Amino acid sequence: MGLLAHKGAMVPVAAAARLTLARSASAAAAASSSSSAVPPGAAPPSSGAGSTTAATTGGQKQSSATPPPPPPPPPHLTAAGFASQPAMKTAAATQHQVTVSAAQDLSSSEYQNVDGLRYDDGRYATFVESIRDTIVPPERIITDAVRTYAYGTDASFYRLVPKIVVKVHNEDEVSQILVQANKHQTPVTFRAAGTSLSGQAVTDSVLMKLSHTGDHFRNYTIHGNGEQITVEPGLIGGEINRLLAAHRRTCGHEQQYKIGPDPSSIDSCMIGGIIANNSSGMCCGVSQNTYHTLKDMRIVLLDGAVLDTADEASRASFMKSHAHLVSGVVDLATRIQADEELAALIRRKYSIKCTTGYSLNALVDFPPSDPIEIIKRLMIGSEGTLGFISQATINTVPEYDNKASAFVVFPTVKDGAGAASVLRKTTMVDAVELFDTASLRECEGNARMRELVPSIVGCDEGTTALLIECRGKDKAALDKRIAEVVRAIKEADHINVTGNDVEAYPFSEDKDVFNVYWDVRKGLIPIVGAARETGTSMLIEDVACDVDKLGDMMEDLIEMFKRHKYHDASCFGHALEGNLHLVFSQGFRNDEEIERYSQMMQELCEIVADKYGGSLKAEHSTGRNVAPFVEMEWGSKAYNLMWELKRLFDPNGILNPGVILNEDEDVHKKALKASPPADAIVDRCIECGFCESNCPSRDLSLTPRQRITVYREMSRLRAMDASELTVEDAQRLREFETNWTYNGEQTCAADGMCQEKCPVKINTGELIKSIRSRNLAEGHATELRAADFAARNWGTLDRLVPTGLGIATAAASVLGDGVLTSVSKALNNVSGGWVPVWNNYMPTGAKSAHFEVATNASSPAPAAAELPPVEAIYLMACPARTMGPARGDEGAGGRSVPQVLRSLADKADVDLKLMPNATSLCCGLAFSSRGLQAAAESKGDEMVDALVKATDNGRIPVVCDTSPCMAHIQMSAMAKSPSMQFLEPVEFTQRILAPRLDFSNPRNEPVAIHVPCSSKKLGKEAAFGDLVSKCCNGTAPVSSGIPCCGMAGDRGLRYPQLTASSLQHLKLPDNIKDGYSTSRTCEISLSNHSGKHFRSVLYLVDEVTTPKKSSSASA
Repeated sequence: MGLLAHKGAMVPVAAAARLTLARSASAAAAASSSSSAVPPGAAPPSSGAGSTTAATTGGQKQSSATPPPPPPPPPHLTAAGFASQPAMKTAAATQHQVTVSAAQDLSSSEYQNVDGLRYDDGRYATFVESIRDTIVPPERIITDAVRTYAYGTDASFYRLVPKIVVKVHNEDEVSQILVQANKHQTPVTFRAAGTSLSGQAVTDSVLMKLSHTGDHFRNYTIHGNGEQITVEPGLIGGEINRLLAAHRRTCGHEQQYKIGPDPSSIDSCMIGGIIANNSSGMCCGVSQNTYHTLKDMRIVLLDGAVLDTADEASRASFMKSHAHLVSGVVDLATRIQADEELAALIRRKYSIKCTTGYSLNALVDFPPSDPIEIIKRLMIGSEGTLGFISQATINTVPEYDNKASAFVVFPTVKDGAGAASVLRKTTMVDAVELFDTASLRECEGNARMRELVPSIVGCDEGTTALLIECRGKDKAALDKRIAEVVRAIKEADHINVTGNDVEAYPFSEDKDVFNVYWDVRKGLIPIVGAARETGTSMLIEDVACDVDKLGDMMEDLIEMFKRHKYHDASCFGHALEGNLHLVFSQGFRNDEEIERYSQMMQELCEIVADKYGGSLKAEHSTGRNVAPFVEMEWGSKAYNLMWELKRLFDPNGILNPGVILNEDEDVHKKALKASPPADAIVDRCIECGFCESNCPSRDLSLTPRQRITVYREMSRLRAMDASELTVEDAQRLREFETNWTYNGEQTCAADGMCQEKCPVKINTGELIKSIRSRNLAEGHATELRAADFAARNWGTLDRLVPTGLGIATAAASVLGDGVLTSVSKALNNVSGGWVPVWNNYMPTGAKSAHFEVATNASSPAPAAAELPPVEAIYLMACPARTMGPARGDEGAGGRSVPQVLRSLADKADVDLKLMPNATSLCCGLAFSSRGLQAAAESKGDEMVDALVKATDNGRIPVVCDTSPCMAHIQMSAMAKSPSMQFLEPVEFTQRILAPRLDFSNPRNEPVAIHVPCSSKKLGKEAAFGDLVSKCCNGTAPVSSGIPCCGMAGDRGLRYPQLTASSLQHLKLPDNIKDGYSTSRTCEISLSNHSGKHFRSVLYLVDEVTTPKKSSSASA
């Protein structure tokens, strides 16, 4: 670290002392600015999207001097509900602080604004008291050990546990909280999705969490044809693109638009983080990143003031109220633009991807006479260290429908990187992604990749590939670009292609083909990380250089990894921009491993910054990870200007201190996240957070990532020897275990939708079900006996359910739904969540339907019209045969699902025979979801054996009316009879019924649909939409937009808060009369929370179809 100017900053104490001295020069002026931030008569800031206000401040005015911290309260639970921690550093406080400086070894009660030294001297309890009730309710101020640990987790390899997590709902709350944080000197860090990779979203102070707070921070306004969109920070990037796509469909616009940044985490990361990190991605390059596509924003500053850059009154007011800040920005811009050498450096640095340090290009791209524009751009990539972005208006970019991709393999790194350089210089190619040998070997694990690009199988060391994408406004433009790319590679000197023919790697316009390439690329970071040794962490470095130097730099980095014995390291990334992601596993279990990492990191920075003049952080932002190396990359002059900038906006170091700029040279190797083994089901988890947006409990309790990280910590504590376990450790473990029961276990739907978003296909639901099973095996004999009894007497119980529902429905009709709801709630509380809670859309008892029972000698039915005969076995699922439509559901006509299926089979002349002993059979899902594995396996095996016989060992297809039940039994059945054919309702309709029916009475208005989790996992989402569109005269259905409703069998009835949390996002248009699905239990919750009856899609098909006329009849 000899290149760093602040050589004395070897310990956090020294850093904090110098930082305090440096602040003193500007503190008085800044405080004066803060105190005059509110113009007389200014209105409070608004939280609504699209609103405009002048620059205002929330809360009370600031005094001209920072108040001293309040005296510490007694060491017991304070009135604020926050336990004041002892001053002495404890084992729990240091367990994740792997490396500790000499200063940190001192047992000191003095608070210092440095990671690991923010001891609670009473200020945190006082801070909580100042915001509790007056700004946010107590339930949104979180201090318990489990949730602070869980919510403090992000995708980086750093672990800091916040003392307080505040769930914020709007701009006004943020404004007022910042005033109190500044007053009490309690640093804050803003958290969106937590997919950041560089340690910028973790803190051991106050975490302000805006994700997973329901509909808050999720407002948006689409302007015009979609050329602009105004958003709040809680919207996911991919979600914004889907909103823009829906806007085009609804309004009939010719051109599709999308946001410019397209990070691989776009379906998980939120726009607030995209802006705060200046994210880019695979296709956007530099020109379409956030910096270059942002139009306006609303900014909340440390003093609570709100600047709306789109509002002239707000701009004018801010220029007066924050004259000191504005003057400082103008001065910085003037000095930098007068310094030709520094201005040239900044322009060169931002000609490639660069997110190291602050966005100094804002100070050269705009004249000093326009300070608001400069401030707006400075906020981009500032990682929450200058202020909070509460709203942004973005200029979108065209999304062309005509696109094609090719996956081209090269024998060496120089060939692949050289080809990328040629393409950048001589073509209009849209995207070029580079894969090194190690990442190609990971691609080998994908069967479709092996099929599409066989030359990657067993490839030699040094083999490199380019994923190339071309786009065009129309087919002719696309073809022209493809020809241009192929010609450029063919004609390039000294560029060799594996197989010597670039045309052996054709461009494909087929989505089913090119999505394979891009899906592999998008998941490459987590996939590579998941292959690591258990107990190690995945590290990601993100560097860039001029594309002409990419091959040389890549070879140097590969050689560096070999020298430091990182044998699993991979290099891949955005070749067109000279941007590489370096992914490798690293243990932090002892001093030797940490020292190896330190030496490698030092050499990496020297290679990238010194030798190649590149960016140490191209697009993942600085965070803590390269904060000690910012000066190495930028030089002392630019580095010192960044410190000036930070002190202008945040003189007291309240906003995410230690991120981007940090005087501790060793901060990048402190607070390193351990990855202890916990369970083979989840040990591969890298805590990327991709899963969270699919989780129904994300707004209620914990997400899959959070469940895993909490379970890992419990496992670590449980594995400690009694001699190692301190009193505090034991107390902490007890608190974790107590809190885990509800947050981790009871409110997990265990539906596996997290697996759909997980790039390494971890199903956290399987972990939870295994935990439930183990817990039941330990002292829950009564439940196990009850499950065994139910399994053995399923037929009897099955027949009782319709009668019971009939009685309950009659009671509700007489007494009212409210009475039944109140009584069932009370029983639910007393029983610990075992008794379901009644709601207005509970089913009536199902009416039976007559089907001939299948035998091994079943014969095909007569041909329907001129089509061949069809026979099928009907697997009547428990929910369908026991639960009828809800009371008042006129669209169902009082019929049960089996009755509707009987009607359809008759119309189509399909020989549909019932499973023998149908009412005694169960797939086992009802038991499995509760962790009752023995009963689940018993019923499942019984069902499979019956299916094998009834289907003539798989010859006859099986039709099931309920998607979750079919998906569950299919997994077991295929192991015994791989040839067995299963058809869920949509597939059965499309393959068997539709050719034998006329859709002669289609609806002329749209309906809503909800595709159950199981159908999504089976890939039936598009087919579901197509079928319903056919039933509605070509009108596309309105999707629920809900990944999982949280019903999970009857769990949503026993824990109704789970479905309430998930379905708060269900927003159906007023013109939608009803909805359709293929899971009776899901339909209950969807109806209850939408106020519209949901029923099986089979009802809709039956409503709009008639028997097909023969060709002779029609003639």
